[in-house]
Amino acid sequence: MRAALWIAVLLLAFVLAWRIQERWADGRREERDAAYARPSEAGAAVPEGFSRAVVGEPSGAAPITPPLAARPPNPTPRPGGKPGQDGAAPTGSDKLRHHIVQKGDSLSKICAAAYGTARRDVVEAVARANGLSNPEAVRIGQQIVLPPLSELRSPPR
Repeated sequence: MRAALWIAVLLLAFVLAWRIQERWADGRREERDAAYARPSEAGAAVPEGFSRAVVGEPSGAAPITPPLAARPPNPTPRPGGKPGQDGAAPTGSDKLRHHIVQKGDSLSKICAAAYGTARRDVVEAVARANGLSNPEAVRIGQQIVLPPLSELRSPPR
């Protein structure tokens, strides 16, 4: 008889603990769901410690274009176009040029100014031409060689 009473008390304690845990978990789920709920039309504020990301909408980034190797070797600019548009290299890009790195310069900014594009393959090709293992490893005062764009289009050997 005593054993049955102890088993009943133990079973009652387990059920009570389970119910308390369920109520606690339900409260946390409601808090989480309220924090992640879509804001109303008036635009509810995001709770502290949370952020909101909208998935499936345009980011505003420029569309991805094919790599340089897939483009024609000598694209012709549109009539009335400026140098550097439509893949055409800016004037004077057929010569070997040099650039001294200034404060705030990066290899991608230098390539954008010199070639009219800061595409990753162009930046990496300029880095290879200068013996840089990392395209971001430029220092103020460093002289960067800017080969003609036609030389950059050929794959590394």
